[in-house]
Order: sequence, then structure tokens, then C-alpha cells
Amino acid sequence: MKTVAGSSITGPILRRIAGFRIARWDELALKPQPIQVETLRGTCRRAAGTEFGCAHGFAGIRSYEEFRERVPLRSYAEFEPYLQRMRRGERDVLWPGLIRYYGQSSGTSHTAALHKFLPISDEQIRWQQRAGFDVVARYLDLSGDRSFTGGFSLGLFPPAVIKPDGPVGVTSNPGLMMRKLPAMARLISLPRSPIKEIEDYDQKLDAIAAAYLDHDVRALSGTTCWFSIFFERLLAAARKQGRAAATVSEIWPNLRALFGGGVHAGPYRKLIEQMVGRPVHLIDNYNATEGGILAATDKLDDGGMLVIPDRGVFFEFVPRAEHGKPDATRLPLWEVEPGGEYSVVLTTRSGLFGYVIGDFVRFLSVFPHRLVFAGRSSGMLSLTQELMTNLEVESAVTAAAEAQACTMVDYTAASEVGVNGSGKGRYLLFAEFAHEPQDLAAFARALDSELCKQNRVYREHRREDVAILPPSVVPLARGATRAFMEALGQTSVQNKFPRILDEARRDVLRKFARPN
Repeated sequence: MKTVAGSSITGPILRRIAGFRIARWDELALKPQPIQVETLRGTCRRAAGTEFGCAHGFAGIRSYEEFRERVPLRSYAEFEPYLQRMRRGERDVLWPGLIRYYGQSSGTSHTAALHKFLPISDEQIRWQQRAGFDVVARYLDLSGDRSFTGGFSLGLFPPAVIKPDGPVGVTSNPGLMMRKLPAMARLISLPRSPIKEIEDYDQKLDAIAAAYLDHDVRALSGTTCWFSIFFERLLAAARKQGRAAATVSEIWPNLRALFGGGVHAGPYRKLIEQMVGRPVHLIDNYNATEGGILAATDKLDDGGMLVIPDRGVFFEFVPRAEHGKPDATRLPLWEVEPGGEYSVVLTTRSGLFGYVIGDFVRFLSVFPHRLVFAGRSSGMLSLTQELMTNLEVESAVTAAAEAQACTMVDYTAASEVGVNGSGKGRYLLFAEFAHEPQDLAAFARALDSELCKQNRVYREHRREDVAILPPSVVPLARGATRAFMEALGQTSVQNKFPRILDEARRDVLRKFARPN
């Protein structure tokens, strides 16, 4: 099995640096205001001479209150005219000089470009590299792993390709970061060229699986929902080469860490561990193309993530009930409250100022500020104004799966009204099961019970079926979740299987239901 040379030297150095970083991060987490204010001031100083900076008086900004007064909240659509000019090569518009790279986000927008093309400056790349190290440092601190660098870390990311677009290049943020890996990280990183440039992600997964069976892979990175899909390819590649392997650990016995993100990890844990054949550490992160990694796992016993306050991003938050309002309340990180759900607003070193990214988070604690992802502005179930969020659905599905000892490849929720000719509605849970519950009706009851616990209005409107009927679970055929995404034309690794469906996509997914 191929290993990494020189790990006896790099390992102790990495652990020492990681220890210093974690101590600093934990210190700042208790008192984030000074470093956040310093971040904001530094960002305004850098952009003071730009068109946007001059128009908003950045040279005179000394406090957060002054920034809030001068810079209104903006959506992508409101930034797009600036960004279109920058992609044509204009300099000093939002950020000094020419921004060479634009990350095409998986999110869509009702704008001229139809997709989001988000600026990624050279300065932001350096901040993102440091935040990427933070996640590894936290793993080393939590696990005490002394031999991490003895093997390889494999990334399941979009192609590391930059497509020319006039004077700039369009790529994905993860793909760009794969190209910009620091020297030490490149020594242990897979895949290598030409595999990492394969654009068809389906082909890329197969190529990775076949190429690295004999490598000592100790960690995987990527969107959490793709780990189990990749493990299927890996086991299939092993069988093709005549290797009898029932679990991933028989191929990669030293695999010990999965660095995930993009979706809530809870529903995937059991399936992942079944496929690996033993427990592995799953280190989650909350990330966005706009600013890179914003928070990461800091405890192994819950799903919370600790905000990273000093990696070039200034945070603001809007109470969820005020999202989208022109006069919405704006709070800096140090003024949010535990238990509160907020819309996320970022100011970055790429020229986005007071940018509403469309995500919601819930704070589990403050000082230190730990959060969980609570959904996107476009995703919510609401038959009777219950406003059921992604996070509430995910929590209910996780609890039901644990109660019924089943595992899922993936799942999504939708709603329907006029059930059986009535004026009432219900939720639909579409699930591709890896291991089905013995009693599907019992699973549906467990799901309903947990939804009642999660959402007060749902509970009240479910009582005696007054307005909402019991949820229905629709088993999907094997491979349906992947086939559904292909039917939507969403095959990139950045396209996550949606947690909540609108009516049109719900009707498409019905076609993939398992025959009775």
C-alpha cells in the first residue's frame, strides 16, 4: 500500500501548529468583538479607494455602527450589475484591482446570469486556506491523531478547472482551492492530475475509486451526502479487481476522518459507518462560496459548529422573521442570542458588503458562538403557516430513522393539499432507503411525532387532524435520488439533493417512486 514519505517529520510539526491555532481560535471565540471589528475596519480600508468604497464613505468608517448606517443590505441581484462589469475586466469596482476568479455557485438567482458568479480575490483565497487548515487542526485536537500525515487525504470535489471568461476565469470554489493547495497539503492530497480535472463527476468518481485502491487513504473531504455514493463505487472497483471487500475499511484500514459539509451530517452517519465497517470521525463545516469555511465542528457529541471569527469574513445576522425586509434589524456576531434563528449576512475580502447569502442558522450558544445550519430562504414547508424548516425536517427524519433502525441514501420532503378530496394537506417524505424499516407505517408515525416536537404550529394543527393530516412516506427506487438530480440537470458535486421540494419538482420525483 502506498504511503506518504516524510510523515515522521511533518506530523509533529503539523500537530504543534494545530495546537497553537486551536488555542487562539478558542480564545477568540469567547471574545469575538475585537477581532470582528478589526476585520471590518481592515476590509473597509482595503476597499476605500474603489468605486463602491468611495460611494459609501469607507475611508471614514471607524465602527460597525457607521458601516451599518452607510451600507444597506444587498442580495445577489443587487450586486450583479457591479459583478458583470468586473467579469468584463473592470478594475477597482468592488475590490482593488482585477479579481481573476469567479466561483459559480450551486445556488440559482432570478437575475440576468441565471446563476451566481461570486468573486474570489487572491486575498480571500489566502484566508480560505487558513480556514481549511482550521478544520484539520480541530480534528487533530479532538482525536489526538498522531499519524494523520502518514497517509493520503482524498477530496471529492468539482473539477479543478478554470474556464476562461474574457479576462477572468470561472470555476467552483472547491475546485479552485484544490488548485491553490499549500505545498505541504499537496504532498498528501488526492486525486492528482489528470483525474482531478475530469469534468463529468460520475466518471470522476469511478476514476478515483479505481486509481487509489492501493493508496493508504486516511481522510476524505467533500459534501457529506456524496460519501456513501462514493463508497459504493469504491467497493465496486475493488470487486472488479478481484478483491473481496464487504466494507471500506477492508480496502482502506487506516481511514479515520471524513471532513464533510454542505448538508446536515446527522442522517448520513449510520449509513456511512455501516459502509466503512466501523466508526469514523465526521468533522462537519458550514461553508459558502462567498467566504469559504465559516464554522466547523468543535465537539464530537453534538452537531454544532464553532464560528471562525478571524479568517477575513465579517458576520452580520438578521432575525429570521425579518429576512427580506428593507428595514430589517441587523446584528453583529456579538449581539445574537442563543436559540435564535437568523439570516446570514457577510462582508468579505472579495468585495461583497452586507451581502445576504440566503442561508439561515440557529445559534446553540454564544461566547462561544456555536451554530447549526437551519435551511435556505427558498426551502420551507408551510401548509398552515407552520413554517417548517430544513433543520426541523432533518431532526425529525434522523429521530425516526434511529427509532426504526433504518438507514437512507437520501431523502427530501414536500407537501400536498386537497388530500382525498378534502381541504387539508399533508407532508410527503420521499426516501431512498439503504436498509428499510421493518414497519413503514411505524416509521411514518415516528416521523410525525418528532415533527410535532420540533414545530409548535405543526403540532397544534395536527391535533385531531384539524388542518394537517399524517405524513406519508414514499419509498424511492434504488438509485432514484441520483436519477432525479440527473433529470433536473444537476450533476455537479455542488448540487446537493434538496431537502424541501416545490410542487413542480415534487411531481418529477413521484416518477421515481418504487412500484408497489
